[in-house]
Amino acid sequence: MTEDFEKINFLTENGSKDINLRLKVDWFAFTVDEAKDFKNGKDFRILDFLGYSLSDFDEVSGKNFYNSGYTLKNFIKIFYNDPSKKITKGSSFTHNYIFTGVGCSNLQGHIKNDWVKLFRDLRDLFNVKFRRIDICLDDWNFPSLISFDYIRRKVEAGHFKSSKRQYHFINDRSTTGDSLGASWYLGSRKTTGKLGHSMLRVYKKAQQMIYAKKQLYALPQEVQLQSLDPNFKEYKWLRWEIEFTKEKAISMIGLIVKFENDGVKNPITKAFFQVLRGMIDFLVPTKDPKTGKIYKSKHQWKSSEKWLSFLNHEDSVELENPAQIYDLGSVHDWILYYVMPTIQMLQKIYESCDLDFYDLMKQLPECDFSKKQESLLLETQGITKDELLVFASHFLNDRGGSH
Repeated sequence: MTEDFEKINFLTENGSKDINLRLKVDWFAFTVDEAKDFKNGKDFRILDFLGYSLSDFDEVSGKNFYNSGYTLKNFIKIFYNDPSKKITKGSSFTHNYIFTGVGCSNLQGHIKNDWVKLFRDLRDLFNVKFRRIDICLDDWNFPSLISFDYIRRKVEAGHFKSSKRQYHFINDRSTTGDSLGASWYLGSRKTTGKLGHSMLRVYKKAQQMIYAKKQLYALPQEVQLQSLDPNFKEYKWLRWEIEFTKEKAISMIGLIVKFENDGVKNPITKAFFQVLRGMIDFLVPTKDPKTGKIYKSKHQWKSSEKWLSFLNHEDSVELENPAQIYDLGSVHDWILYYVMPTIQMLQKIYESCDLDFYDLMKQLPECDFSKKQESLLLETQGITKDELLVFASHFLNDRGGSH
């Protein structure tokens, strides 16, 4: 906790400090021939290979032209064709594996953060076809290195060039007109066919979690600490997310593997920034030194220094380890430093009328858990009593309690 207090002191005295950008795989899907996913009389052997057990999955209805499926807490899904059921015409005899954002975080722990090895193994051992991969870059700086307002100004002024033909903004507002978030899409999901698509989405992630998902508690600690800044008005967390499907997904994963073969230290980061540079370039209207007039062709305009500075952060990007963001320790910290002061205040208010707020809380019905909470429940199934006592001891001692 000493490190956390140092962050708080730094923010209070000096304002925000630079925080390295974080990169993560946020969606991953592939298909595999049934025969490749069957061995020694056992089906779905990729699950065993990845450290999962089919017995932990629940049966669900089919989807995507498959007639049957399994799911693990709705963040890992498998769809397949059960031969005893009616099979949709044109449906393939494959297994379709889907890892949602939380599913990727869970999978990342199983593969020990080595995505490139996973890509190789799935390709070489199982001959899978990659169907989708989303890679996102998170900026937790306060203020953001590139603000959403900067993007909007540049785009609406036409001060950019892109390999994509279309873009659109989406603004989420309450009925009172308050902003609940905003997104910018470059490219389109409507692109169909064998090639698939690549699309960039930039959006205010903190606002999405607070207003759409009601998960203020799940904001990363670096983002939570922004509220201590004297200039704080709203949480800043800008996410740059590129979605690849079908052949574009295969090409992207191939590029990542190639970069590792070439000895690149962070191949996923390298591939992400290479694609990002090709998709968008923010520009500054540039004058012809001979005529003093702005060049008509944007190809002669210079890239924005602010944008180039952002791209130059490539070498310092960290591959995010989701387990370090939302684990039992971080949940305890959230309760200790953000929740308990409010609860204890309410207890004092209720005590003034001879009521017990703690008893009131016990009467509340069990809440629906978020996907991250379901994932943490799953990860802690094997925790021992002694291990929990260690967490409990830290929980009490960090605020001067005893046990």
